[in-house]
Amino acid sequence: MRPITLKFKTFLETIKINKPKIKFINNISCNYEISSKNIKNSLIKQLYSPINWIKCIKFIEKQNILNVIEFTPKNLLKKISQKITNNLNIDSIYNVETFLLTFKKYKI
Repeated sequence: MRPITLKFKTFLETIKINKPKIKFINNISCNYEISSKNIKNSLIKQLYSPINWIKCIKFIEKQNILNVIEFTPKNLLKKISQKITNNLNIDSIYNVETFLLTFKKYKI
């Protein structure tokens, strides 16, 4: 995926990312990101770096986070996460219906 990183970086430069209002966890470093620059760099790294999902889920648990919203084409990460822990409530958004259900559930 490295060949497209420059193109993706150029694309990201056209997008303004504000400081997150909710906690944003980088799935490469498995830690919080609050800087727009770091978020963009992390998105680029995700194209070619392995994701440590187990470490991310364990980080989430240590933060006493109970609810997680996953944006995904399928609810695959939810299924994997439930094999790591049963302590999280994970909602997957992968179409309009699941978006509306999650929106209603959390009163976003």
